Amino acid sequence: MTTNPTHFFCTLAPDGPRFPLDGAGSLLDAALAQGVAVPFSCKRGECGSCRAQLLEGGVERIAPPSEAAYQVDAGELLMCQCRATSDLRLRFAHWSAPALAPSRHSAKVLICEPLTAKVMRLVVELQSAEPFRCAPGQHAQFVLEDGERRSFSIANRPSEEGEALNRLEFHIRRMPGGLFTEQCLAALRPADLLELEGPHGAFVWQAPSDGIEHLVLLATGTGFAGVRPILQTALASGAFRTVSFYWGVAEAGDCYAAAWLDEMARVHAGFRWTAVPSSRVEVKQHVQHAASKAAHDWERTVVYACGNPAMVRDARALLQAEGLPKARFVSEVFLPSTKQVVRHPWEKVGATFTRDGILEARRRSMEALPQIAALIEPGMTTGEAIAVADRHLRRLGAAYNWHPTYVRFGPDTQRTSREPVDRQRRLREDDVYTVDLGPVWDGYEGDYGDTFVRGADADHARVTRAARDIFERAQEAWRQGLSGAALYDFASGLARMHGCALVRETGGHRVSDFPHALYGKHRLAEADFVPGDGIWVLEVQVRDLERPIGAFFEDVLLKN
Repeated sequence: MTTNPTHFFCTLAPDGPRFPLDGAGSLLDAALAQGVAVPFSCKRGECGSCRAQLLEGGVERIAPPSEAAYQVDAGELLMCQCRATSDLRLRFAHWSAPALAPSRHSAKVLICEPLTAKVMRLVVELQSAEPFRCAPGQHAQFVLEDGERRSFSIANRPSEEGEALNRLEFHIRRMPGGLFTEQCLAALRPADLLELEGPHGAFVWQAPSDGIEHLVLLATGTGFAGVRPILQTALASGAFRTVSFYWGVAEAGDCYAAAWLDEMARVHAGFRWTAVPSSRVEVKQHVQHAASKAAHDWERTVVYACGNPAMVRDARALLQAEGLPKARFVSEVFLPSTKQVVRHPWEKVGATFTRDGILEARRRSMEALPQIAALIEPGMTTGEAIAVADRHLRRLGAAYNWHPTYVRFGPDTQRTSREPVDRQRRLREDDVYTVDLGPVWDGYEGDYGDTFVRGADADHARVTRAARDIFERAQEAWRQGLSGAALYDFASGLARMHGCALVRETGGHRVSDFPHALYGKHRLAEADFVPGDGIWVLEVQVRDLERPIGAFFEDVLLKN
């Protein structure tokens, strides 16, 4: 074992930061000490969140793996379990670092002109000496006087436009009665000033990995603005054999960039584009259907989709059913405008976070749990049950977990997630067991857990009902304005009424876009404020006062 605390350096591929490593500490600790964003969660080598591909260099384990250790693939390592023996180069195949924090700018209007009867082209120049940096596909938010915001895709590549680094172009559809599009936009004149914040969004160009030969772009309406910089970047890179773009519009004349697209097709032999007008009764199809009928080689294709939520949702399902790998569908949906949410410092989320993303991760976790419970049979060991659960999550499309899958049989149902269990303990015919899932679905953390009973033991049934009842009543108390800390005091009293004791060490936690650990690993039971909607998990674990059994239930706190 290496004992000399030699200093090395680690570089994150493809173009991430380079930071120093202390040869005596873990790679994860070194990254966090330098403020480098990396994925992590349990820090015990069990969840696999901090796994990375070792591209160059050497490492050694800090300690032997435990029985519950995450099994990495060949060429991978766990940052929390290894230290460097040389300079390193690492890559995260399952995660991309969040974009730089957006900043506020004053923007001077240069051009405001119609592209069609319903679409305006707005060009602004940021009043800043520093060049504006954004990735192709990102968007910016215009900040209105009352605090509301309007998000629009950046339709150009400012970093590729020479001295016009701070000029941003937007394509904006005029909405009848819209505060911004009908009132503010109509009144704009050259030299007027607007407030703008950006860049935002994870809908960004990514250089294709090995095996990807084709690019398909889908857009509806002004979603073209989002895919245009990605199209430009893809054609300039020469990385694809073919590039295909499908543009959904009401009428063929709504393709306001048709001349530009025709020129791109003339210059680039591998590029073609197709207008998909919805008003043509004889062709009842949408962009996803047009792409499907084109018989693309989906196994070697990456898809970018930008536009209305229905198109994005249907396109994802249709194309994945035809063989598109789940990880190769990148999307941006247009959602109704909202006022900016002001959150407590413990409630930070990523720039692309949406409540809908959490709700979808919750739905998929809730559907997975009873399926997994049905696969756990008497005679199975705890270790075997965990393996069964993880295999099923992979089949359902969860590429990885943000926390390890926890399964507890019989007496082990009293133990917290931090306490070791007997992985050789077998489920009996008459038994109680808990399952706690932490999968990541399309970049969002799911977290759902419950207790299951085999046989007719009355105490098993009682503690199971207790955990669920305490959760329901505590959630209702939260809806009435209780703080996180007060919730657990309230839950403790309820547990005694059920003949149980609340396990206070199991104190709830955050969920977010993966990984929430980047924003802080705070406990719900320590929150002296009213927790926000859709970003906290209320965990309820109880132990029976008489028998060596327990129960567990958890879910996301939701207002409705």
